[in-house]
Amino acid sequence: MNTRKLFNVVVASLLSIASICSAVEGTWTRKADMPTARSGLCASVVDGKIYAIGGGPSSGVRIRTVEQYDPATDMWARKADTQIPRCFFGASTVNKKIYVIGGFSSSGGTHLASVEEYDPVLDTWTIKASMPTARDHLATAAIGDKIYAIGGLSNNITLRAVEEYDPASDTWTRRSDMPAPRMQVSCSTVDGILYVMGGGIFQQSLQSTVEAYDPVSDTWTTKAPMPTARVFFSTCVMDGKIFAIGGCRDPYNSSELSSVEMYDPATDTWTIIDDMPTARKALATASVNGKIYAIGGQPVAGWDATLSTVEEYQLIPPPPDFNGDGLVDIKDLLRLIGSWNLDDTTADIAPPPFGDGIVNALDLELLMSFWQQPVDDPTLIAHWAMDEEEGIIAYDSTGICDAYLMGDPIWQPDAGQVGGALMFDGVDDYVLAPLGLSPADGPFSVFGWIKGEVPGRVIISQSNGANWLRADPDLGCLMTELMPPAVGRFTPQPLKSESIITDGQWHRIGFVWDGENRSLYVDDILAAEDTQANLQDSGGGLYIGSGMSMESGTYFSGQIDDVRIYNRAVSP
Repeated sequence: MNTRKLFNVVVASLLSIASICSAVEGTWTRKADMPTARSGLCASVVDGKIYAIGGGPSSGVRIRTVEQYDPATDMWARKADTQIPRCFFGASTVNKKIYVIGGFSSSGGTHLASVEEYDPVLDTWTIKASMPTARDHLATAAIGDKIYAIGGLSNNITLRAVEEYDPASDTWTRRSDMPAPRMQVSCSTVDGILYVMGGGIFQQSLQSTVEAYDPVSDTWTTKAPMPTARVFFSTCVMDGKIFAIGGCRDPYNSSELSSVEMYDPATDTWTIIDDMPTARKALATASVNGKIYAIGGQPVAGWDATLSTVEEYQLIPPPPDFNGDGLVDIKDLLRLIGSWNLDDTTADIAPPPFGDGIVNALDLELLMSFWQQPVDDPTLIAHWAMDEEEGIIAYDSTGICDAYLMGDPIWQPDAGQVGGALMFDGVDDYVLAPLGLSPADGPFSVFGWIKGEVPGRVIISQSNGANWLRADPDLGCLMTELMPPAVGRFTPQPLKSESIITDGQWHRIGFVWDGENRSLYVDDILAAEDTQANLQDSGGGLYIGSGMSMESGTYFSGQIDDVRIYNRAVSP
């Protein structure tokens, strides 16, 4: 079907739809407690059910307990105990059987080399060939039909050892060591590559290191480090992304973490997401049907208190408001059609949360469910509609960053492009917004409507930072002075477009930073773009209608309407 025919069919369908769907920000929800409170446990998934294995209810006590959690019913069931009590071990699933490996037991903290296989159908445990290197505080992960045991601790020595287990032959093989010794790492597998994260050396500093292991070439590669160095944490995979959850900065002091960080192997980037409600270390995590489950662990310094707490996280992406104008409409539809049958991550929105690698009917169906609706976008961190009729406050619809009118800008309730607008006199009018966003932190976007006639004036700037959006002094074309920091002889330059915005007409202008590219948009059309390594850090408030230093000649002259800031890269 060609694009025009597809467009006609889609529009006919859309116009007949009345939908009540709305976006929901990623949320944590308390679920049924695990029957046995414990820490240092492992969790594995078989056929949509989570098996919580081993661990200990207090310092010095290790248990054999196995409990099965069914996310569909939010219920727990007791299963057959392991043959050996163990804590701080590894557990991985191959061909619907669970293998627990290493750890230490209750008898004097003995390092274990033992391996047990669990058959969920028969509810039985079987002893298998021991791991060559006895160790605890290791991590394991499966790639295909093999399991890899990584690092750990043996006799107070932190290990680099990597050993591969083949369940089919019940044999072990030594593989290339990690580049550096680490214990209390966590590891997960995406697309046949094993990612080992965090950890540290026994009684020494923590690490934020991330290293990727390729079993085909038997080689290691360094990746982008975690934002937070941590030990006694857990990782799990959901839709090709790795989530690092909880842990601590110091095992013996009050440094338990609730933070959650998401790693995207495809882009080698990290994203900070919603904190877990309960800060804890030595927990287990698992992912089932697009949801993450954080299980057990320890809530306070020391090792005597343990948790039975289970919390479920569901990450729901923003609605398909691709151009960030607050409404899912024909512009967003055209954006999706333009990527039809392509692997376009910006338009591949279904199934949530991260799509399926192709823009197709599933994405169209999801977009249709939002058709002609104002959207509640969790990535919108500030929105000044400028629709007030009087007063000195421009209210932020997110309820966080209400802005204050300085000088004497005039409300224009009937003259805006989207409802009302503010008129600035070009002399001393501006709006002060207490937004603490730093351009160096990661992807973000800023869009707004303007109507002006004077070149050189600034639309949005950041105190002690840069002029985010302005008309250049010569021709009145859109430009940005958001730049990377100067390094040595490198002198960063503004990004300028050839699109004039001082012709007395309304224009929707925007700047998008996706972590690699600076992009300027005029009327939702890409006006200029380049690639940069980063942007300069700044934490000052925003000025709407003035330059960053409020110099004479930078104050905006004209109208500004509907300013929106997102913590994502918007794609008009």
